[in-house]
Amino acid sequence: MRASRAIGLYVAAVILLGSLLAPGLFWAVQEIAPRVSALHVYATYPFHRIYDRSILLVALVGLWPLLRAIGFRFWSDIGYVRARGWWRHLLAGYVFGILTLTAMVAILVVFGGHRLVVTKTSEQMAGAGAKFLFVGVVVALIEETLFRGALQGALQRRLPVAIAIVVASAVYSLAHFLKPAGVNIPADQVTWTSGGKCLAWIVTQSMRQKGVTVEFVSLLLVGCVLGLAYDRTRAIYLPLGLHAGWVLVNELMRWGAALDVTQDPASWPMLVALLVLVFWLCQKVLAPLRGPGPSRSGRVAPST
Repeated sequence: MRASRAIGLYVAAVILLGSLLAPGLFWAVQEIAPRVSALHVYATYPFHRIYDRSILLVALVGLWPLLRAIGFRFWSDIGYVRARGWWRHLLAGYVFGILTLTAMVAILVVFGGHRLVVTKTSEQMAGAGAKFLFVGVVVALIEETLFRGALQGALQRRLPVAIAIVVASAVYSLAHFLKPAGVNIPADQVTWTSGGKCLAWIVTQSMRQKGVTVEFVSLLLVGCVLGLAYDRTRAIYLPLGLHAGWVLVNELMRWGAALDVTQDPASWPMLVALLVLVFWLCQKVLAPLRGPGPSRSGRVAPST
């Protein structure tokens, strides 16, 4: 089965099955969450948030069958290479991600006219930081495995690297708008057709929201940075670290100071500069973790 066809079927199946299963998952959460202290927070989740989790759950379950269908047999095929020094790539990416996004926030505040008004206490910020650290790791693992390891990895087998990076980044950016945040279905009105209502809203309204164009371009550039890191190191660890560090800082700023870097076009030249920095980092500091090979899954390279 050709990779493009397999990926297309996977995306369609994830959206349709996730939409169908969302009401059942919502009712299960409503039934179970109040009885388990660790799950109390989920009892108050609106249906559209459970819908998001349903899509994610189906995407995770279907990921390995997708990888098999497009010819990947081992985790190393998508970038999880067993090589000495992999943790240096991961740690370098994490630190680099935190520092670069913090610098971007500072530039937007000092030169971009933004006001950094922290509305939370230091204790609240510390607690949120621990939460977003965990969220960043989970999000990075899921999204980098899917968009860089599976999608970009498959595209690079058949397309020039630059085109594969841009296409995978465009899909990555679009995926962030497949959320029915504008749908408000009360808990007592959820039916088996409610998932379809969320899907209809996504199709007709999600790309019409204010600021979509700016955020799409920002996320496209972010995806290109991550895609470049994936290609140049021939492994997934550097983009994993970068992604996790960016999520930590961005979510903390959004939650505590109502500032989102992706919603300001002034971030675009900084993201382009970040592309250059990542290229330099991969050229001068971090050696590739494996040999080239036709599918980027070749020999493990020695690492020091």
